[in-house]
Amino acid sequence: METLLEGTGLTVKGNCIIQELEPLVKSLRELVESDRNVIQLDLAQVESIDTACIQLLVSCRNSALIRGKTFIIQSMSEKVREALQISGLHQIFENPEKV
Repeated sequence: METLLEGTGLTVKGNCIIQELEPLVKSLRELVESDRNVIQLDLAQVESIDTACIQLLVSCRNSALIRGKTFIIQSMSEKVREALQISGLHQIFENPEKV
């Protein structure tokens, strides 16, 4: 997996699976703990995603909301969209302001 932290947010490329999550964990932790008010993710280039990554996204989203931040998935690949729909979690990412 490759993560790229840019001024507007974080771009993730490759496989979001448990064996490769460490770079994403680190980047998301930095974003949540930063002084940014909005955390934006670009997941359009994610090739596969597992439940560990979905749990990480939900956890970081909740941590961001507790800190008064907005957590947005700007774009996502079809694999990410399918995984969120199957898990029933797509709705929490459709409305970034709700806990």
